[in-house]
Amino acid sequence: MDFEISPPSAAAMLESLRAYGYSLNSAIADLIDNSITAKAKNIWITLRWDGENSWITIRDDGTGMSEKQLSKAMVAGSQSPLDQREEHDLGRFGLGLKTASLSLARSLTVASKTGSTPLALRRWDLDYIAGQQTNEWRLLKSGRSNSEEKLAGIDNQESGTVVLLENLDKLCAGTVTKSPAHRDEFYHQIDSLCDHLGMIFHRFLATSSRLKIYINGETEAHLVKPWDPFFLKNKATEPKPVTKIPFGETVTTVQGVILPHKDMLTQDEYEEAGGPLGWNAHQGFYVYRGDRLLVCGSWLGLREGISKWRAEEHYKLARIRVDITNEMDSDWKIDVKKSLATPPQTVALALVQYASQVRKEAREIFAHRGKYGKRERREKVGKVWMARQTRGQNTYRLDRNHPVIKRFLERLGDRKNEAEAIFRLIEETVPVEQIWLDSAESPEKRSSPFGAASENEVIEAATAYLDLLQDGNSAPTDEIISEICELECFSDHKEIIYAHFGAR
Repeated sequence: MDFEISPPSAAAMLESLRAYGYSLNSAIADLIDNSITAKAKNIWITLRWDGENSWITIRDDGTGMSEKQLSKAMVAGSQSPLDQREEHDLGRFGLGLKTASLSLARSLTVASKTGSTPLALRRWDLDYIAGQQTNEWRLLKSGRSNSEEKLAGIDNQESGTVVLLENLDKLCAGTVTKSPAHRDEFYHQIDSLCDHLGMIFHRFLATSSRLKIYINGETEAHLVKPWDPFFLKNKATEPKPVTKIPFGETVTTVQGVILPHKDMLTQDEYEEAGGPLGWNAHQGFYVYRGDRLLVCGSWLGLREGISKWRAEEHYKLARIRVDITNEMDSDWKIDVKKSLATPPQTVALALVQYASQVRKEAREIFAHRGKYGKRERREKVGKVWMARQTRGQNTYRLDRNHPVIKRFLERLGDRKNEAEAIFRLIEETVPVEQIWLDSAESPEKRSSPFGAASENEVIEAATAYLDLLQDGNSAPTDEIISEICELECFSDHKEIIYAHFGAR
């Protein structure tokens, strides 16, 4: 024979499976994928703090597994990534159950039953295997002591699966004592988990008859709420045309969305649309595979020319949905954790072409504070500042043709040069860096024109501007009041101005 059998060390291999870099959020999401593939309608997640004896269960009411199926599922690499999968199958490498579970725990117990087979149980225990002198791949058929009550939830189900994670050394490292601080840190992660699952599985959760996920309870209050990154329920959200990108025998479906500017939203709406990670982190592409979100806001390393696209404040309103199927996994280089995706080159080029326009429009709406939306900008909407490039440098200049500024300069006559000197002083000292820093660090605190002013202050300013524009007429005309209301600084306060001056 010109070969030899060279099996890997059981202890070493199982320890290596823990090193894929899962977080609690990504690990639980990976385990939920198995429940969805098993056609579960309900998933119950329980996290219990008990110091070094803390534990987690993920239970579902899916089709379950027979003893033979369970034994196969517990094998590392139980299915090849090259195998053809059913359309709804969210698996990839046949590793997720093991890598996700063992990334958090040293003991993985799975109990499952189908509508026609009794409860079957298997357990990987890393401490048990490490303690063997033979170093064999011993898959145990019994749970750890006191595990029965943690698995009991499945007893009253016709079918389903429960995954029990014990000896949570990664989550509970150093928690030898049951200190309140360690307990609080453990439970604090639940809020983040709720947000993450609501984002990753929002398409499933949007229809309660399709899927419900509960965390630490079974009531309405314990349900994970879906978060739609495209905020389509808001009328100011602007969906862009759908495009389809062919690649071989597959098709990638793409649709961009431009979210409303902050000035078009209430504070609650702004916070909701910002998502779990905030506005800047959630810009870019959202890659879905079988309705499951893989990438939640990223420009995928794409570039236009020599500049790689990065998360920037002025593109934060741009979000682009990308739908692929599980037969495209290899082409898109989907990783084991299903959190990274890289499009094929021809698809990437088409994505750049499509996204460039979405980014451009999102930037315009961001710059114009959402005031123009889908309609053409009216010439009379006067913007005071103009952005220009002078000798290769970005500069900001007051528009001398702005109706108020123009009339002000005309009235000055021979003293016009004095005003020009003051204007130049203002233009040369615009605190660009400070404005940019404040906007990036606290975008929610950015004020709109006269946003912090009282009604009296708005009326006083409008009166002064009307005086400049009406050529000394005793009473302003409806036309000139309308012109004032179209100025950028007053466009949010039309009702106040019309009411005060009696215009229609």
